[in-house]
Amino acid sequence: MDAISATPEALDYFDAAYSKLFDELCVLCRALGAPDEAEDIAQEALLYGRAHLRDLRDERNLRPWLRRIAARGAAAARRRRLPSLDGMETSYVPVDPEMRLDCSEAVARLPERERLAMALVYGLGYGQEEAAQVLGVARGTVAASLWKARQKLARELAPATRKELER
Repeated sequence: MDAISATPEALDYFDAAYSKLFDELCVLCRALGAPDEAEDIAQEALLYGRAHLRDLRDERNLRPWLRRIAARGAAAARRRRLPSLDGMETSYVPVDPEMRLDCSEAVARLPERERLAMALVYGLGYGQEEAAQVLGVARGTVAASLWKARQKLARELAPATRKELER
């Protein structure tokens, strides 16, 4: 397919969707561990996307393309900071106050690829294929990362769950 040109119609569509795209990219950047820089990264991704709209071969790929740009920005922001468990948005992780079970710490300790796959698929509701596009890996890599993460979480949380059930 030929690259779509940055026609007035394409630019109008982009500008009309800007606010919604900005919000989506901010949520993505926060979930990928760049909460403080999320708005800046989203803004930069959108500015780059608008300026390079002519490079996009198929307009149906606009959102995935912008997500990949933002994901790279979030990864760069994480690399600039000292390693830390802070910053991961884990509000989607189950918390059971009666059992004193909070999975957010266990998720934060996962290796980066597994943590990001969990954030995208379980936190933001992306499909595995879409998460793979955002991360720039194969769908099978996301599936394997999710499987490993679930196994690690089950091993880590099972003793805590058993102790609480025995009380």
